[in-house]
Amino acid sequence: MRRRLPLGVLLVAVLLASCDGRPGVAVSIGGESVPMVLASTTEGTACSTSHGDAFPQLAPLTTVRAVTPVALHFEAGQGATKIRGWIYDLDAQSQPGGPIEDFTLLGRSGAFEPRSMVASRTYSVTVNVVWSFVVTQGEETHLFRLRIEP
Repeated sequence: MRRRLPLGVLLVAVLLASCDGRPGVAVSIGGESVPMVLASTTEGTACSTSHGDAFPQLAPLTTVRAVTPVALHFEAGQGATKIRGWIYDLDAQSQPGGPIEDFTLLGRSGAFEPRSMVASRTYSVTVNVVWSFVVTQGEETHLFRLRIEP
């Protein structure tokens, strides 16, 4: 019985560590928080995976008065291993199918300065956080719109 107790404690610790939930992500520009909407989540273990889409109709718009390039700051929660993003120009004359710029930040925090953003235009930004805990892993995707004014 005594030999099983440490193993039981270890198993409980592993299960508790894997039940932390998704880490989430915060975005800020110039110290100001940027509101976002959750677009999708994926969570999995070695045995199964689940995926959910929120299908948001309209992502919140944040207007920033700044000189380009602006720095987008990202801070994800515990367990995040990578932050990816895609930027779309919503004011483009011909709507291209893909993003005008994309980025990848390793770890749970970092900053990115988009070179393709210009003043007086509106952009849609998709942010994807990849995370991993002891026995679970997944991704979550958030959306926001950004307008830069001089």
